[in-house]
Amino acid sequence: MSLQLFAPAAVVAALALAAGIVSADAGAAALPGGSYARLAQCLQLGGLGTAATMLVHSFWRLWRWERGREPQCPCGGLLSRPRRSRHGRLRRCLGCRRPHPET
Repeated sequence: MSLQLFAPAAVVAALALAAGIVSADAGAAALPGGSYARLAQCLQLGGLGTAATMLVHSFWRLWRWERGREPQCPCGGLLSRPRRSRHGRLRRCLGCRRPHPET
């Protein structure tokens, strides 16, 4: 369950770092001291800021779940965000993966 909560933030952070490094290397090869270095820095900071926001949101949901303020599965697991399906709006348990209709 924790992996499903925190993995998206880790992926965004890794992609932001990789994109910043690749664009900085490409900018250094194309124009030494050009504006690509600034773009790479902004790309990294924006991606890391987004990842930090996602991480804080995941911690907030986990904190609310521990106190019983988030929807829970009968198994005790945290439910995901509601998603549309042909059966209506469903939430999946992050523990047992069973679908639950939105109430």
